[in-house]
Amino acid sequence: MSLSMLFDPATVAAMMTGWPDKPSVHQLPDDSPLPAILTDQTLYDYLDTGCVPPGDVNIIKSAAPRHPSSFTTAGRLDPVKVRYWRDQGYTVQLRHLEHWYPPMRVVTGAIQHETACTGYASAFVTPPGEQGLEWHWDQNLGIVVQLAGTKTWELWEPIVEHPTGDFHTSVQRWDDDWVTRCRQNGPDLTVQLAAGQVLVLPRGWIHNPHSRDAATDSVHVTVVIQERTPLWIAEHLVGSAIHNPAFRHAIPPADLTGEALATHIRHVRELLIEHVNTLDPETFTRALRAIAERHDEPAAG
Repeated sequence: MSLSMLFDPATVAAMMTGWPDKPSVHQLPDDSPLPAILTDQTLYDYLDTGCVPPGDVNIIKSAAPRHPSSFTTAGRLDPVKVRYWRDQGYTVQLRHLEHWYPPMRVVTGAIQHETACTGYASAFVTPPGEQGLEWHWDQNLGIVVQLAGTKTWELWEPIVEHPTGDFHTSVQRWDDDWVTRCRQNGPDLTVQLAAGQVLVLPRGWIHNPHSRDAATDSVHVTVVIQERTPLWIAEHLVGSAIHNPAFRHAIPPADLTGEALATHIRHVRELLIEHVNTLDPETFTRALRAIAERHDEPAAG
């Protein structure tokens, strides 16, 4: 199992050779195992039994989240309280399904093995006529699979270029004036996603998803793929310097200022250039690929 669970062969081939930079809508393949792996009823059963780690639950309406104490009892998810908020029009977000629902771990693990990119999955249950999250952009590629009902996605082209989890996040950069501009100009693209359809949402695209036009609950799962960047390679190139004792000795406190610090910076820069130039590319390539397929990385979701 891999990206072929979500897309036709031509789309998979295109994604493997170049990540998309524009949204697109696809149909789940007829032979996709995903509808059997995760259904809307699966998520309802977890909510109705409280068998979800409360730290992986958000309850939101019009971008305003409830405090966890409002939907937990004695540190556990309280199904009665969750039902109350759902009846009040709140969206329930179930984060990191791959941590507590083993079949989704198989899905995200297979995608990581194929793409060498880590990822995670979050599900959303939104009552008809309501909205959970509002205007924002994501720092990673999102693959939105509609499981039941419909959801409308209003989309705007990126305002910032290539945001990442550490740079140009919408939390860091968001300006409320942009909402006014989005409303005045209207979306660049509007998609109404129906059950069995898949939306590819590239990072940086502003989106305002809602179920205002839906007649029933909207249930979808977003599989997030954390794309690798040149900075990721650079970080591992620098990190491999830990094996050289010259990078591990202590710098005296008195040297951490002024010209003394500048001297250390120049020296370490030269050491780093020498270190990178002497690395064996083939050995480093094998090691980095192994890291890419094996390591989980912190993710917001």
